[in-house]
Amino acid sequence: MSDPEKTDPVATLRDELLRDLPGDIKRVRNAYRRAAQQAALLRDAKDFTAHQTACKAGLGHLEILIKLLRWASDGDNGGDNRTANAKAQAGEDVDVEKLIKEARAALGST
Repeated sequence: MSDPEKTDPVATLRDELLRDLPGDIKRVRNAYRRAAQQAALLRDAKDFTAHQTACKAGLGHLEILIKLLRWASDGDNGGDNRTANAKAQAGEDVDVEKLIKEARAALGST
């Protein structure tokens, strides 16, 4: 008999997301930080506005990745170690959520 979790495409997707998303979130977070720091170099209001729009888009991307990770983590009710591992890897979520809140406050879009 085949294990339904091995043939279920949703379970396969969850496994892939649990494996890949923590690293993806970290990369997006680091890219956002680098981009946000560039604002100090902008003198022109038009450039700053474009930069602010790009930062907001970056935060939206980060938020979607976090939601995907939560979906993948919550969907595993089998009691194995994947949920614990995903939640441990997602320990950055607290930092990421704080970063999102601080950035939104700085951008004036709370």
